[in-house]
Amino acid sequence: MRRLIINADDLGISKDVNKQIEECIHIGCITSSSLMANGPAFEDGIRIAKQYPQISVGVHLNIVEFTPLTNADIFRKHGVLDSEGAFIEGAFSVVPIDNELRQAVFEEWDSQISKIESYGLSPSHCDSHQHTHTIPDLQEPLCRVLDKHHICNVRRKIVPSIRLMLHAKKHPSVKLDKSKAMQPKKRNILYRRIHIFISKYISNRWNRKMSNLYHLTDRFYSFRDFHDAINILSLGGRASVIELMCHPGHKAFQTETEKLMNNTKWKEGYQLISYHEL
Repeated sequence: MRRLIINADDLGISKDVNKQIEECIHIGCITSSSLMANGPAFEDGIRIAKQYPQISVGVHLNIVEFTPLTNADIFRKHGVLDSEGAFIEGAFSVVPIDNELRQAVFEEWDSQISKIESYGLSPSHCDSHQHTHTIPDLQEPLCRVLDKHHICNVRRKIVPSIRLMLHAKKHPSVKLDKSKAMQPKKRNILYRRIHIFISKYISNRWNRKMSNLYHLTDRFYSFRDFHDAINILSLGGRASVIELMCHPGHKAFQTETEKLMNNTKWKEGYQLISYHEL
């Protein structure tokens, strides 16, 4: 039977998100979560992680928002912090990543994991806010920090799907506020198609390398895509393990959360597991 890990991202980002994740745990519609060490509601997230040992709790590495735990001067020098000392959303996707910045990221991620461990928790897996752990130029510090903390389970990199993108035109995705993001200018259709091809190649290459070193699930989707487009997704064979990412408590994902909590048909034919059982 195919197995599902349903992971609620962003534990610790806010009290509202924590509350919704806790409700999902009570209902039994999630099996895992990932904790943000520099989030404003981190300690409440620790409470939830300890109170519900039946779910796996990993580290949600964060170099996207809030203030870093380390290396503020180096991050500011490289232009990834705003005037208030918080990470700028999208900055690591556009700034050059040299050895100094790479080392600073390693130390920041190391501190984030160490902070979780200092509260008596051992992260079951590793993922990141907005998938920054899959940035190719940060693969080396990621591997170093995983090895240092003996974390064997890692979220795989998203592989772009043209079929899913075409489906999304009929079923628009969640609209997020990108006003603070450092986004490159929009490109023409040819550029975007070439970019998709290159991204898919890089994604497969990243996943192949990481799967030789760590445990990855066989497939990874957002819960919304899995729920709404299951008929067009490649879901692997009978023995495959699929991770679904969800965001309970976020206003932009309210519809996704309602489907997660109120509809049980999507579970049929799958065994729900946590990262402890991967």
